[in-house]
Amino acid sequence: MINDVHEPLEQYSFHFKNAHASNTSDFFEDLVRQSGVDENANITTVQELRVLEKQAAGAGSSNKWWRILRGASIVAALLAALYIYAYHAWPWLMVPAIALAAAIHTLNRIINDSDAQLKRLQDACDEKRAVAWGQMVPLNHLYDWDIVAKLMQQTVPRIAFDPYFSNGRMEELRNSFGWYGNLGENHSIEFSHSGVLNGNPFILARTLSHSMGSKTYHGSLAISWTEQYRNSQGKSETRTRHETLRASIERPMPEYENQTFIVYGNEAAPDLVFSRHPSKLSRLEDGFLDKWRKNRAIKKLEEKSRDVDEGHTFTVMANREFDALFDATDRNHEVQFRLLFTPLAQQEMLKLLKDSQTGFGDTFVFEKTRMINVLESGHMRATDISGAPEKFLAYELAQARMFFNAYHNDFFKSFYFGIAPLLAIPLYQQHRPHSDIYKDTYSHKPCFWEHEAIANYHGEAMFRHPECVTRSILKTSMQQEADGSQKVQVTASGFRSIARTHYVSVRGGDGRSHQVPVHWDEYFEVENSANMLVKETASPGNTAADEVALPPAFSQRGIDAGKTVLRRSIVSAVLAG
Repeated sequence: MINDVHEPLEQYSFHFKNAHASNTSDFFEDLVRQSGVDENANITTVQELRVLEKQAAGAGSSNKWWRILRGASIVAALLAALYIYAYHAWPWLMVPAIALAAAIHTLNRIINDSDAQLKRLQDACDEKRAVAWGQMVPLNHLYDWDIVAKLMQQTVPRIAFDPYFSNGRMEELRNSFGWYGNLGENHSIEFSHSGVLNGNPFILARTLSHSMGSKTYHGSLAISWTEQYRNSQGKSETRTRHETLRASIERPMPEYENQTFIVYGNEAAPDLVFSRHPSKLSRLEDGFLDKWRKNRAIKKLEEKSRDVDEGHTFTVMANREFDALFDATDRNHEVQFRLLFTPLAQQEMLKLLKDSQTGFGDTFVFEKTRMINVLESGHMRATDISGAPEKFLAYELAQARMFFNAYHNDFFKSFYFGIAPLLAIPLYQQHRPHSDIYKDTYSHKPCFWEHEAIANYHGEAMFRHPECVTRSILKTSMQQEADGSQKVQVTASGFRSIARTHYVSVRGGDGRSHQVPVHWDEYFEVENSANMLVKETASPGNTAADEVALPPAFSQRGIDAGKTVLRRSIVSAVLAG
């Protein structure tokens, strides 16, 4: 068992990658054994389904071609009728009419038989698929929200996930590390994990962020005019000219994007502030031009280090390559920076930055503000961090096994290399606070980040303004706490739009100015609010909320169990307006 991780790249290659793959595979096979699913029976059912699907696809293709032939027959008969009408006496029109009637009668009979055969095969497919789903019900019921956490902790014991992001964890980050957690009104938490890494608190979060960008709208206008010209014989003639005038305008437009980042609290180097962004230098190799670019970057750092003007405290490191590639030249405390980035830390960080085979290379932003570290890695934007049970539901065991293993191995690799820059710093693994974050009932309740994630899990459609045409940013505020439950107000902010037309003056080839219409949309902010009831429960965190006892706080309000969601040991429901 590996405890501290000081060489994250090598330890992933030689231990963690294979260990996690093995742990994931074993975990899935244990689920299969617990479920009692008969794999051979499922294989047989799915094979029979595939045969039926192939037959249905063939019948569908045949049905399509018979319909095309019927259409072609009608077109051919009409063309023949037109030809006869133009060149022969009208009684001859009876010939294509009789031929068409016979053909249509025959084709209709064939198509009707084909429709019936296709319907039988489709029904057979649905029935066989239902049998397969029935065989997989016991396994599909075993997936829960905690599997990601269990597997991560099994592979890397230094990582422990919380059941959900609680007030206690939020208070620890606030009181012990000075982080307040308010991202602003333009960011909504779609999902978050919290826990400890080497005994220090962390958050892994995915947000939906809004900003005002711009969009270019295009318009066109067709114009024509007549002009006089002389032909080759020198005679004056008139001709018509045509031109399409084009114009464009730029107008404000709401933009939305997802961001995935890690927040980590650690008491080491408590006064240090710095930031760094991905560097193109990390992708350079050992060729002549690449070495020249690196040397030029190093010389710039040395020049900056010699600048002793007031306010300039930067001192270049002995390891010039590390300083050039990590590029945290805005650091405010040289002693603490060197305390954090020891020669070993520099060496391991360089490996991460220059790696292009094992991990993802230099894709991360790293910002340290005293005791709070924020890492945002580009490779994590495409990673689904939720581990939602419904993602793994399947009617084919072989497909379920393949997806389960692929998902958890991909998640592990993405998260591991998301935190790898922290693992590369030995000092971070030596500072382990011993604060008691679970002091009272309040500490156990979900924090506002978890409320936002729950609201987003219910879906924007539950809260958005009826006139909203864009995404909605969901923000929450606590309304009241009673009988162990939390009543939360969810406010959805989005935009409605009004179609506008702007006319742009464009000079045409006729020598005149024309007003080219450009249609665009003007956006206006709209808001809508609804209430949500939230209560933590000790029940397993799967999605079958109607299978657990509904808390009194819900039943007293007349909330039907079918309208509740059980997610990560938290029951929630959107209250009727």
